[in-house]
Amino acid sequence: MSSMTGRITRLIDDQQFGTIAAEDGQDYVFQSMALSQTKFSDLSLGAAVTFEPITGPKGIFRASTVRRLKD
Repeated sequence: MSSMTGRITRLIDDQQFGTIAAEDGQDYVFQSMALSQTKFSDLSLGAAVTFEPITGPKGIFRASTVRRLKD
């Protein structure tokens, strides 16, 4: 699958994960280890990102290679 864009909709600092509302209408979960050229502390709600969508165990939509886009 090719890369997609979306916006950060949730950040859980103490667990280092969040969610992205993507252009396809799905919500994707990501963990800090999925970040590329971006620090978790640099993310904020509403920030635009690009990512590689994958389907994880149990059909959960996950985001890999998450990068923050310039504002």
